[in-house]
Amino acid sequence: MNNIFGRLNPVFEWITKLAGTNLLWILFNLPVVYLTLSLFVAKDVSQMVMLIITIAVLAPFFFFPATTAMFGVVRKWVMKDEVPIIRSFWKYYKENYKRSLAGGVIISVLWVIVGVDYYYFQTRIHLVSYLFLFLMVWLFVITLYFFANTVHTETKLVQGLKNVFILSIANPIFSFGVAIISMVILYISIIKITFLLPFFTGAVIAFLASFAYNKVFTNIIQFQKKDSEK
Repeated sequence: MNNIFGRLNPVFEWITKLAGTNLLWILFNLPVVYLTLSLFVAKDVSQMVMLIITIAVLAPFFFFPATTAMFGVVRKWVMKDEVPIIRSFWKYYKENYKRSLAGGVIISVLWVIVGVDYYYFQTRIHLVSYLFLFLMVWLFVITLYFFANTVHTETKLVQGLKNVFILSIANPIFSFGVAIISMVILYISIIKITFLLPFFTGAVIAFLASFAYNKVFTNIIQFQKKDSEK
């Protein structure tokens, strides 16, 4: 019996870590979470548009700092370090708030532009809409890597965004694979198994994205070292 509990203990620890971090993320995201849930009960298209605009405006102030803090905690797990979740979350939240907000404004504007273009062409020139669908997936990769890069490096915002762009195309198959898996997790959480949303979805996606970012980042550093040694 002790042997069984010994094997299950790491599983329970991971469940606790994921759930605790995800709940903190939800707590710091309450305004955005509420508006997002309101989308599912919107009465017409105009109400949905207003909600989406409001979410886009609030995202840099709530979603981006909170998600960056979550990535900061999860990054420690990827590096195989153990940290106190609440204290570390608050630490990363305060340290990266301004940078997350500024980056969030830029990325939110890009999301609005690509989303509007996709909707426009989807209703008029359906074939062209696939280009913007591809751009949305790429922007999703860039957004995930932005969070991971913010807590991994101390570069200035503009340089950080340039680095994220380079990382997103350095290993496109791997990066897009992680993005697709993350979107599948989101789909399952929203449509099929909704209890995952408050407890696991955000933290699991953050872990996958941090792992992918770390792998691509490390490969580039190793390539640069080998190139400089020649």
